[in-house]
Amino acid sequence: MQKNVKGFVGLIAGLLAFVSIIIAFIPTTPIEGTNAVFYGSINIAFAVAGIVLGIVAIVAGALSRKPTDKKGPRKSGIIIGIFAVIIAIFALGITATLSLITDYANGKDVPAFSEMDGSHKEQIDNLVDMLKGM
Repeated sequence: MQKNVKGFVGLIAGLLAFVSIIIAFIPTTPIEGTNAVFYGSINIAFAVAGIVLGIVAIVAGALSRKPTDKKGPRKSGIIIGIFAVIIAIFALGITATLSLITDYANGKDVPAFSEMDGSHKEQIDNLVDMLKGM
């Protein structure tokens, strides 16, 4: 009996993509002057890794296609890879936005916030004050 190595690679890559997405939502970057920890560039990197691993799962599953193989790790890897890519794209958007807030709280110049009108900037400042109060 032959093993479907590419199918298993796809399945493992898909599962690792979900692990990477979960890790992307663990706060890692400290806010200067406080004990608070929020999201930073490492979180963005894990979200991107989730996208890459999801694509690897889809490609490996597609490459392992055999006419007699209708189930098993190949199909699971493709399905998990598709879901992982979709969820990782959302995770990337969320972690990138939260990373901007961390950069703003740490005193870095964030062009996205400098172009806001007064009421929105005040809301961001209130959020930063709340984070610094943690």
